[in-house]
Amino acid sequence: MTHTLPPLEALEAVLSAAHLGSFSAAATALGITHGAVSRRVASAEHWAGFRLFARHGRGVRLTLEGERFAARIELAIAMLQDSQDKNRSHHGLDTVRVSVVQSFARLWLIPRLKSLEGFPLDLRIELEIDNRHMTLSDARIAIRLGQGGWPNAVSEPLFNEVLQPVACRSIAEDIGPTPEAEDLLRYPLIHDASETGWRVWLAGQNLTHVAEGKDRLFSGHDLALLAAASGVGIALLRRPYGSEFSNLLGLVPVHPAVVDNYERFHIATRPGPRHATVERLLKRFRRQGANHVILKGTS
Repeated sequence: MTHTLPPLEALEAVLSAAHLGSFSAAATALGITHGAVSRRVASAEHWAGFRLFARHGRGVRLTLEGERFAARIELAIAMLQDSQDKNRSHHGLDTVRVSVVQSFARLWLIPRLKSLEGFPLDLRIELEIDNRHMTLSDARIAIRLGQGGWPNAVSEPLFNEVLQPVACRSIAEDIGPTPEAEDLLRYPLIHDASETGWRVWLAGQNLTHVAEGKDRLFSGHDLALLAAASGVGIALLRRPYGSEFSNLLGLVPVHPAVVDNYERFHIATRPGPRHATVERLLKRFRRQGANHVILKGTS
């Protein structure tokens, strides 16, 4: 390993290839040739002293050492961006970057943005729509769905969820008022990012989920609910998370059974002391989460 830092363009090529999974895709995104990406990655590997990527089918993926290297690059860039925000702030407010998936921003955070930023306004939230792993720093937190316990992060649950099947009124009328759980399997099941939710709900009804060609998979809970409202099939409403949007779309429950969702949204922060502004924002997140309770018997 040399003492001279690698050029920023080499680090940029590493991150782009890591996120997109191929040198060709990275070349397109960066507006350079495939060969240029290869040379820049080779430069970074020479500096690091180990291989960053391994071939994977027609693409590439990071080696274990490469994953650590890329994570450190992202953290360093995040810290630089945070510093820039403090130095160039034109609104006079401390800024906290919040990394979220798009559906969470649309269904939960933006409707509560005014309350989270305070009245009178005393902080500013900058949203980063990011489906990848979390890059955390002194002024950057993340909201992620899962069971918590992520490495190099402190996580705390935001609120609990239950799962209940919902559909548009025409499908609900076709199913009838007192259906058996098996009756729902005549329709396409709409999955929210994975098949886990339906697997858990069906197991609660002593049924086994079997993937079928008629089922549909969407990348966000908002998209799954929109698909259900358009008559594509039956979605699992995650209450209370998607309840407001579900009611707005006119979706109705098609079975009374609800089961606990073992995955929850968590607030993830960097280990160690936190800035007072971040602590203030976390308290507001907790208050909003506590208010976002599950109302039994409602959608």
